[in-house]
Amino acid sequence: MRRLKLAKSGHNKLKSHHKDLKVSDLDDSIKSLPPGEWCLLTAPNNVDEAYVAHVNPMIDEKFACIQVLEAVKHSTFTEFSPEKFILEKLKTAFAKRSRFKGYAEGSRFFYGVSDGLSGLIIDQFTNASVIQINSAGIDRYRDFIKKSVEEITKGESFFLDNPKYREKESLPSFTTTPVPDLKVSENGLTYHLPADVIQKVGFYYDHRENRLQIQHLIPRLSHLPETGVDLFCYAGSWGLNALRAGVKNMDFVDQGDFGPTIQVALKTNGLGDNGKFHRLDVFKFLDQAEGLGKKFDLILCDPPAFAKSALQKLQALEGYSKLHRKVFKIAASGSVIAFSSCTHYVDHDEFQKNILEAAHKEGKKIQLLYCGMQGWDHPVQSLDDRSSYIKSYFYILE
Repeated sequence: MRRLKLAKSGHNKLKSHHKDLKVSDLDDSIKSLPPGEWCLLTAPNNVDEAYVAHVNPMIDEKFACIQVLEAVKHSTFTEFSPEKFILEKLKTAFAKRSRFKGYAEGSRFFYGVSDGLSGLIIDQFTNASVIQINSAGIDRYRDFIKKSVEEITKGESFFLDNPKYREKESLPSFTTTPVPDLKVSENGLTYHLPADVIQKVGFYYDHRENRLQIQHLIPRLSHLPETGVDLFCYAGSWGLNALRAGVKNMDFVDQGDFGPTIQVALKTNGLGDNGKFHRLDVFKFLDQAEGLGKKFDLILCDPPAFAKSALQKLQALEGYSKLHRKVFKIAASGSVIAFSSCTHYVDHDEFQKNILEAAHKEGKKIQLLYCGMQGWDHPVQSLDDRSSYIKSYFYILE
């Protein structure tokens, strides 16, 4: 296993729990190494510290090109098998999810660096597992990972390569067996996702605990909401949780063609004709509803990420402000509103402040009922963890 010496800057970053390093954080060159090479990074000044990592010299040296996986003792480090290391990480991640009731039927099986392998995402469904790999060091072992996942889950697994995510590490897109229609089980509800409508890795498990909170909250209201709307609905998971909790009628809104998917979900879950899908841009829907004077007793708002980089943060906050003000315009007195975000570059404080400012500008007074984060299959150590990105705040409009 190739050994590379850390520069002082790289050693200091690792001691501060950073796991992404640049070329300048090494005293050795990586130019001659093949993409995805697994190496041992040794500490300066003969300190008995070392770190298993994989490197990719194809990445622009201005960006992180060294992914650190685990600390080891240099003096006792001998043989190392990436396959054994990967298999142990997979088994540990699967065992973590199995601790929680309901997660074994479907969850994020593996969550990148939080589970110890940067660039690996695996989502498990009732009938299959979907694997996405976005780093060269992990891509070297894609066939081994597929086989291991199938042995652990006792089911089929499929790759879903995303060219946009893989291009940063100059990874090719392989011709693979197409991902089948997916069957999802979450919070007592079932979904059927046709392959041609699948987004990301299939289903947004990250908000499962927040959606479950809808099932807990609604029955505790003295008056059940008559009318609800699920904005940016995708497969309709927020709205279906609300219907299951007792909301009488839900509108589902998305610019994607998810009408048939939602109709199947309504029927499968015994929710009959209590939902209606509107294929429309959400902002246009909100403007139309305001123009018609329509009000909703429950509003569920979970848009896609508004920023793909830190440079777009201000733009994202402006987008949230515009959206939140429009939501308040169609909220009935006494309504419950769930505002959610998956934008990594907007933190909890910034998101909540954005909501409060929108309420103030619209002359609304709100009471916070619940604040949530990502599900337990997206593990983080704290809200400040770099892998923490989900935010969800429920309010009642006074």
